[in-house]
Amino acid sequence: MQFLRRHFEKLILSLVLAGLGAVAFWLYVAVKEVKEAKPIAYGPPPGAKPVTNLDLSPLRAALSNLTEAPALELSGEHNLFNPVTWKRKPNGDLVKMTRQGAAALTVAEIRPLYFTISLDRGSPQGFFMVSKHAFGHQTNWFGVYGRPADPLHPYPIITNTTGPGNTLVLQVRIPEDGIVVPVASNAPYKKVEAYEADLKYNASDSTNVFTKMHMGDSLWLSGELFKILAMTSNAVTVQDTRTAQKAEKQWNGGP
Repeated sequence: MQFLRRHFEKLILSLVLAGLGAVAFWLYVAVKEVKEAKPIAYGPPPGAKPVTNLDLSPLRAALSNLTEAPALELSGEHNLFNPVTWKRKPNGDLVKMTRQGAAALTVAEIRPLYFTISLDRGSPQGFFMVSKHAFGHQTNWFGVYGRPADPLHPYPIITNTTGPGNTLVLQVRIPEDGIVVPVASNAPYKKVEAYEADLKYNASDSTNVFTKMHMGDSLWLSGELFKILAMTSNAVTVQDTRTAQKAEKQWNGGP
């Protein structure tokens, strides 16, 4: 009994280890028997039915949205990149400026301005003509027939005269650029030299109409100064003098 009391834990541990060894031996024998047993014969897998009428349109739409994403619109009236400006009217009311500056400017009409040469009258030595520029500068010319121009007093040179009936057509070499142009007694020579435009400003705080505006003119739009940089037959380009930002306003030719 003295021996059992002193080595009780060791005896218990020895019994547990012996049991684990028996279990391990049994597992080894069981696995060996399973390996030596006849393998199970598996038959061929059942035939799969083909998938028909499969609707892939949702998947194709999702793939299209990933590969053809819509363009990011940074302009417009949203306020993510376009903060709203508020201005105070003379009476103290606040006005939300959803449209201002070049964005509120439209072109109402664009008209061509001509450089013209018209025949006034004839004389034994030549013909009297009148040239008029687009902005009103007028010059009286005396055209001589076939004679070189005087360097000190350049005159138009009439290279030829034709015309059916009572209509006289002069072929006139302009002294300014040397170009020969036709000037008829019943129809002056015309060339587009510039343009003038009528503009309309329809902003949140005011509506203004600017008539007969030319390239180089200035516009006050909601307290900001703009300048007309260019003008063609179908567009007007303005620039904000504070930010130097340019904007081209198209005109479709209609009223």
